[in-house]
Amino acid sequence: MEYDPAVLTRIVLEILEREAANGRAGGAPDDLEHTVRPSAAAVEGRPAPQTDIPFVEDVVPADRPFSDVGSKGGVDDPAKMLRGWTGAPDSGLVLETAVGRYLTSPSALLSVLADRRRAVAIVSAEGTDYRGDVGRWSGTGFVVAPNLFLTNHHVLNSVQVARTAKIEFNYEISPENLLVGNGAPPRATQSFSLDPARLFVTSPTINGLDYTFVWIEGAAQAAFGSIPMERSSFTVDEGAQAFVIHHPDGRPKEVSLDDTDIIGIKTTIIHYSSDTMGGSSGAPVFDHRGRLIALHHASRRQTVELPDGGRTDVVNEGIKIAAIAIDLENKMRSSAPDASQAESVLREIGGSDTMSGFFGGLGREIAPDRVAPEAVVDTYRGTDQDIDIGFWNIEWLATRWRDDKKLNGAARVIADLNLDAWGLSEISPPGVRALVERIEEIYGDRYECEFSEPDAPEGKQSTAMIWKKSSLVGETATWPSNVEPLFRSRSDDPAIGPEAVHGMIFDRYPGLFRFKTAGDMPPYTFYVVPLHLKAMDEGSLRRRLASRILARAVEDLSGETGHDVILGGDMNAPLASDDFKHIERAGFTILGAQDEREGAFTYLKSPRSAIDNVFLSPGMRQSVGSVDYFIVAKDRSMSDFVDRVSDHRPIAMRLSLGRTHGSALPQAGDLDALIEELLAQQKAKNTRKRIMRRRAT
Repeated sequence: MEYDPAVLTRIVLEILEREAANGRAGGAPDDLEHTVRPSAAAVEGRPAPQTDIPFVEDVVPADRPFSDVGSKGGVDDPAKMLRGWTGAPDSGLVLETAVGRYLTSPSALLSVLADRRRAVAIVSAEGTDYRGDVGRWSGTGFVVAPNLFLTNHHVLNSVQVARTAKIEFNYEISPENLLVGNGAPPRATQSFSLDPARLFVTSPTINGLDYTFVWIEGAAQAAFGSIPMERSSFTVDEGAQAFVIHHPDGRPKEVSLDDTDIIGIKTTIIHYSSDTMGGSSGAPVFDHRGRLIALHHASRRQTVELPDGGRTDVVNEGIKIAAIAIDLENKMRSSAPDASQAESVLREIGGSDTMSGFFGGLGREIAPDRVAPEAVVDTYRGTDQDIDIGFWNIEWLATRWRDDKKLNGAARVIADLNLDAWGLSEISPPGVRALVERIEEIYGDRYECEFSEPDAPEGKQSTAMIWKKSSLVGETATWPSNVEPLFRSRSDDPAIGPEAVHGMIFDRYPGLFRFKTAGDMPPYTFYVVPLHLKAMDEGSLRRRLASRILARAVEDLSGETGHDVILGGDMNAPLASDDFKHIERAGFTILGAQDEREGAFTYLKSPRSAIDNVFLSPGMRQSVGSVDYFIVAKDRSMSDFVDRVSDHRPIAMRLSLGRTHGSALPQAGDLDALIEELLAQQKAKNTRKRIMRRRAT
């Protein structure tokens, strides 16, 4: 039997690789691919891969997941949150028998990975590399959206390198030749051009997150598909599997399926034992469901114990997609030269990041001298800079909260969006209590709850508030006594006049809730009123009356306290701004929004408010108010799971608290330094306002 010389060469080199690896001992950890012999890629005429790529984080097997963010993260119990998401409490699956660790995956994974492998390409580059050396090298990359290609910075480190790089798809052994095992050469490849002049967004390998997004011909996505990106932080737990599709050592496309344990999780990276080599850099890393979880970028030699009692002598590191999203946001906020291109990339990243909350890093400030990995961690820790509030109609849970599937579904949405407080409408007190208990049971987040009508029977739908104990201290409050009786009036009162459809003006009593910030957050007090008002075609008179009564009540309340007030929920239309004209004369700023599908809120900003900005979830549009304090989070998307759980879509907003971050102001005696500091703060504030205005238009 005759053998292809190239195949024999690869086999011999692989044996030499293993022997050389086994012969290395002691010393500092080094890159797995660092050898003195020519690579298989070089023998075949392809450029050799780069070596000695530094890690973002050291591997410390004893560390708990998310140890880098500590107690400042956005969730109460990261380990429990991991188990909640990776344990799939809503799946109903029960593992009956397992020998040792149960490591099988659904057979559909083969189909998912087979489809997504098509979007993976081998990259051949030349020029000046990220270290400043001139040469040629290879790597891996993949299409993540139309006209968008993702790889490592050390693979495509500059516009000049990207402009001349060769991107080849389909460089792999065909299924037929794999079955026959005849060592035939790979099938024909198809190449596409990159155009970094149209888009090039990168983060450095050293003191960065080692990624590069670059524009690619649209025909690449049309021919080979794409691998979608999501923000999720809690996709995989330690001991789960990480599958890598890559071009190791410049070889035809391969997939790592054996010894693929995840052995460490931080906010920016994951560590795993999957087999890789030089040339694997820039490859996609998938979980056991075929979802993209990280961008592979480096390997090093280090002995680590595995969950099954074995050990690995090689550890890999991948950059989490959620961390890349946060870094892109930081670029936008710092007005980096590629800020607008970073925003374009962010639009292609779906889902929400539970650790940072639905709005990610929007409105959070970080020290300007922090490098990318540290800045990302600081952004996750910045939960003391904002308050996230949502409103949701979950009438389907009011009497069916004993249904585990429905209760788990609602708990999952609230855990995923990770807001500090929720105004819930069309809900019953027993349903709310069950929901709060289930969230803590599965995900570890601890909420408190209060009700607009605490004594309402289970069959009566009402409104309620739930809030995180770690963020807020809440309580029910009392409306001013002169207007409170109006909340119990009917539209057919003789003094009001006839209407076709009559009834209670507020068919759900509008409870008043007072909140104060907790923990390390700056002192701030505000009110929230969860509402459910009749739609216009069911009683326009009742809606108009409700709006006027609320305006009068808030006017009296603001006169007494001066605190901000948020009216939100199922209002079916924005409240008329004219109804709040007296409050405007008192110095309040009115900000109103209406979701394209349902819901609305009106936010009344006190003259002494601590709020810098209000951010809105996508689909919400501004109807009244100042653009300076009203920014739509255009790059955010709620998970498709929300639509599967409920016909009603939550609405969300972020209150970005105004505060002085970093070092304190100089002493009054140093007037020059004080003036310089004040000027710098004013300049930064004006820059942020310009960015916010630009994003809102």
